[in-house]
Amino acid sequence: MQSKIAAIDKAKDIQTLWALTLEGLAESGIDHVIYLTVNSDFSAPFTLTNRPDIYTTLQPQDDPFLAHCCQSYAISFTGYEFLSEHAYLPDTAKDFIKDAAAHGFFSGLGIPMRLEGSQRFGGFNLGTGLSRAQFDDRITPKAEALRFFCLIAHRRIEELAREQDIQPDPAFRDLKVAPGFAVTADLSARESELIYLVASGLSRKECARMCEISPHTVSDYLKSAYRKLGVKNRAEAAQLIWRKGD
Repeated sequence: MQSKIAAIDKAKDIQTLWALTLEGLAESGIDHVIYLTVNSDFSAPFTLTNRPDIYTTLQPQDDPFLAHCCQSYAISFTGYEFLSEHAYLPDTAKDFIKDAAAHGFFSGLGIPMRLEGSQRFGGFNLGTGLSRAQFDDRITPKAEALRFFCLIAHRRIEELAREQDIQPDPAFRDLKVAPGFAVTADLSARESELIYLVASGLSRKECARMCEISPHTVSDYLKSAYRKLGVKNRAEAAQLIWRKGD
């Protein structure tokens, strides 16, 4: 999966990027991939998936992932194998999940890239044909690595969508993205994003390109974030946020 990150970052069109995304996720055991975003009122869905047949009974904007997995940055367990944990879901959502299982989507991870309440929100739903026990053994330990990979793909999708004028709301690209890691420091949204990116292995130059700011500005944000966190470098920051995220 990691070998695909550089190629994704350099992809010149969404078709190439999506093929690389699917290849990278397949290397980690992910068979079914849905990337879905909508406007704040659930209109104008933008969907990429290798299983479009999943949406034969429900429109993408009605996918329960949007209404039930995008209230926080916590990764959700999705699919029929985890349906017993979601008894609160309406019957239409349960029927959709059961129908998805008929297409091979038994267990998955819902990974939001932006939360409901934003101008646009959504993210990735990564599925497998594994039983719950197999999923917990093979996929769950990779959840954070999968989140990071999805973040890289998401950022490049938004860049290319804006360049090719196919995204309903270009402003979505300008929104900041970072999972809600549990630190007590009062980090700004941009500081949180950059800490997450550098702690995940990106260089300052790579962060600057992804966030469309200068390397100097990245350095300023990181100096402020390091001071607030009480750390001296990226290694200490990584140890802090991943430990507190456990």
